[in-house]
Amino acid sequence: MPRSSAALAIPDLPPAPSPARVSPARVSPAIHPMDPRRGENLSPMFAAFLCWLLVLEPMTDPAITGIAVSGNSVLAATSDDPLFNAHLGALEEFERNLRGWGEACRADPDLVDALVARLRRAGR
Repeated sequence: MPRSSAALAIPDLPPAPSPARVSPARVSPAIHPMDPRRGENLSPMFAAFLCWLLVLEPMTDPAITGIAVSGNSVLAATSDDPLFNAHLGALEEFERNLRGWGEACRADPDLVDALVARLRRAGR
């Protein structure tokens, strides 16, 4: 027996609530646990270094575009000087500061160790 189309009709449901409309500009991306924007008292140089290390959009001018480790020295190429002429300091100092920043941010120790390893491999 043929069924009438009324028998197959789906009852009316209330409309689904519309999702909140949020423009993409108002949605902030997840922030890295060690993002330099978390610290108010970071030096511009350390903030620039963190942006490079964490592969974040530069927040300083000039920006660090590359890091090289030579002996015990950390050298930087910048948006103003691409030839690694900027001596940032001793490798041990950067490792200590990186671990201290990680602790202050309550970052996972494995993440901090990976970033220290990345620093040590820089330019090699």
